[in-house]
Amino acid sequence: MLSRGKRIVKMVKEAEYEAKKKKLVKKIGISKETEEIQEFRQETSELIETNKHCRFERVEKDTESEPIKFSRDQPAQGSSEIVEMANYQEGSLVDSTAYYEDFTDSIGPIDQGTSSLSERLVKHEKITIENENNSEPVQNLAFTEIVTNEVVQQSPTSSTPLADPLNLSDDSVEDPTYTRSSSSSASDAESLNEPGTEVEDSKTIEKKLTRWKKANPDTWKHNVAKRRRSQGLDYEIKKKKRPAKVPKTVNCQKCRFKCQESFSEEDRKTFCSEYWKLDYIRQKDFILSNCTLKSPERRRAKSNESIPRSNSKQYHFQKNKTKIRICQSFFLKTLHISNYVVLNAFKSRGPSGNFVGEDKRGKSSPPNKTKPEVIDDVKRHIECFPTMESHYSRRDTKRLYLDRKLSISKMHELYLQECERERKPKVSLITYKRIFGVNYNLSFFKPRKDQCQICEANKPCTAETSKNKEAYVKHLKRRDDCYEAKRLDKERASRENNFVFSTFDLQSVLQIPSSDVSPMYYSRKLCVYNLTIYESVEDAYCFCWTELNGKRGSSKIGTCLFEYLNQLAPHVDEVVFWSDTCGGQNRNQHVAALLLYAVQETHIEVIEHKFLESGHSYMEADSMHSSIEKAKKYVSVFAMNDWLNIFRAARSKRKSIKAKPYEVEELKYNDFLDLKELSKSLIKNRSKDTNGEVVNWLLIKSLKYSKKEPGIIQYKYEHSASYCSINVFGKGRPISNQQPFLPKLYKKMLPIGIQKKNDLLKLCRNRVIPDEFHGWYKSLPVSKTAKDVVPEPAAEDSDEEEDFST
Repeated sequence: MLSRGKRIVKMVKEAEYEAKKKKLVKKIGISKETEEIQEFRQETSELIETNKHCRFERVEKDTESEPIKFSRDQPAQGSSEIVEMANYQEGSLVDSTAYYEDFTDSIGPIDQGTSSLSERLVKHEKITIENENNSEPVQNLAFTEIVTNEVVQQSPTSSTPLADPLNLSDDSVEDPTYTRSSSSSASDAESLNEPGTEVEDSKTIEKKLTRWKKANPDTWKHNVAKRRRSQGLDYEIKKKKRPAKVPKTVNCQKCRFKCQESFSEEDRKTFCSEYWKLDYIRQKDFILSNCTLKSPERRRAKSNESIPRSNSKQYHFQKNKTKIRICQSFFLKTLHISNYVVLNAFKSRGPSGNFVGEDKRGKSSPPNKTKPEVIDDVKRHIECFPTMESHYSRRDTKRLYLDRKLSISKMHELYLQECERERKPKVSLITYKRIFGVNYNLSFFKPRKDQCQICEANKPCTAETSKNKEAYVKHLKRRDDCYEAKRLDKERASRENNFVFSTFDLQSVLQIPSSDVSPMYYSRKLCVYNLTIYESVEDAYCFCWTELNGKRGSSKIGTCLFEYLNQLAPHVDEVVFWSDTCGGQNRNQHVAALLLYAVQETHIEVIEHKFLESGHSYMEADSMHSSIEKAKKYVSVFAMNDWLNIFRAARSKRKSIKAKPYEVEELKYNDFLDLKELSKSLIKNRSKDTNGEVVNWLLIKSLKYSKKEPGIIQYKYEHSASYCSINVFGKGRPISNQQPFLPKLYKKMLPIGIQKKNDLLKLCRNRVIPDEFHGWYKSLPVSKTAKDVVPEPAAEDSDEEEDFST
């Protein structure tokens, strides 16, 4: 047998359950109780009847709006009740007014208090229970109001479990060791979703991102004018201002109804303003309710009237709940309407006397509107072009990218060719652009390597008028210092045979196959990467590979540099590299580890790697890219050998200078080195230099590696400053024990996506690709997990591999 304290707590919990169940039934339509709930009700029905005369006092106190966790109070005077607290969630509280109305019906008189939804407060309750035969109250018997969370209607894709709507626990009273777990709420929610119980899921409304902003017709001037006109307000249309609707002047001195005596000018203004505040349907109802049809009391024959009038209209206005008849002129001029409005209302009057018509204004289609089937055909054409995700998924951009060779004008040109071939109706370029921009979030990726964000932000300004003058001036100074230092290195290379000046850069991604045939624009193609190294007027190198043999990144760039260093003449003992500041490809710990390794393994004594200012990274190597694009302009490419021939023939032969062709080397998957493993084995410290200063890698402008100082990387933030040193081996590690680990990066050829393979095979079936190449395309490996991404990185983006900033 339970003690009285336990019985009272159980009785209170039963009442709370009843109140919350009523609210839940109204919300989600639960009509059946489970067997467990029925048993619980039977067990507690006697307790409720026995203690129905108990008096409850409610004491409120404010609590802080921090999450409330489940807890239990210390039992008092032999009672072992458990105080449960509901989890407070922002936006999920239910107004407790209705809760206490149901609560008092089951329990007894309680002070009616409310906890409004807007205030988001959780009230702590303290109940002092006093039996009517016993004047001593039972002390320290408290419970906390359990605030029911609204049943959140979630979408099927949401992984968040439903909130516990009942928040009941029978075992919490019987078992003193009971602790409510997070899984119990989920199980309670699952018990509600029994067969026959329907919980309607709300649809997830996600804003569709598009290239252009969506038009808002409500803000257009002519629509604003229409809306104000229908409301009787002043408006402007065709550069003419129209006044607001006010009662017109009327003369009813000879009127037999004495309209002006019955209604003052203030009454007329009130009628007019109230009428124009109504919508279209209610305006018609107002007219029909104040205008009635009556049969003529007498008829007079007229010579010019062939058919006598069957009925007449009587007009009224209401004053002091009494209808007062008025003349037609007074009625129309008071409301500022014409007789046609009244006739139109009676034309659509229903049997019950109300208006049954509809507002047909603005529902007629314009004669020049593009038909829906033509718009669907344009959408189908746009969706035929393959799209790619952003190369750097860490940005979580939702925009998709089209081939960089495409443009809206080019797409429209291909669309017109298709329409003429299939004899279909076509749209203009502006309509094609509008459909493209309003319905799709597509873009043509353009490399932003040569765009300086700082200079673009201060483009309308000068160094003196810029808001951020100091930073802009420093930026321009760094740019000039980089150009001056590069000029000095170039002059030194022309004087000293043992010193080599080289610039390198990764060219814009090339493609296989590549042609101007229209089916090429609708297909995905293989990517070709080309790292160009420009050494001097006589020597220039192309290190190229396809996406089957490797992706881009620091390991691929470092491997190409290592191959280049091994090819240098034996008399060269000092090399300086110049590149841009792309962190994923050039300025990172993997390339630094490779150069640190190369200076020890090759005949080179000193290697320097210098960086240009971001946004101002045009180098001699970029001239190679221009020459290659010119050589490719009128040539079709169907295999890697075609690109190799274009690279070799790209260098022009001028009369004054006989330049050697580019040295071309194709890399396979087993040529690339895993520089990530190399950096792990070599670089143990990169955060502090030998002076204990923190190294900011993102500001470094020059790195130096020397054979005489293994394990030391020298750096400086400005080209005119002196070098500082970093011991990358760390403290307490003998240099002789350093064993670099340099494995291969790939063990087999990389696969491509299934969609790309299907597009390539489709080009083979359509004989766009010559027959002699079909076997190679059919043998390409595929993978379901391979994705097509934008093959062109922006300068400020980071590579998928780790860089110095991490």
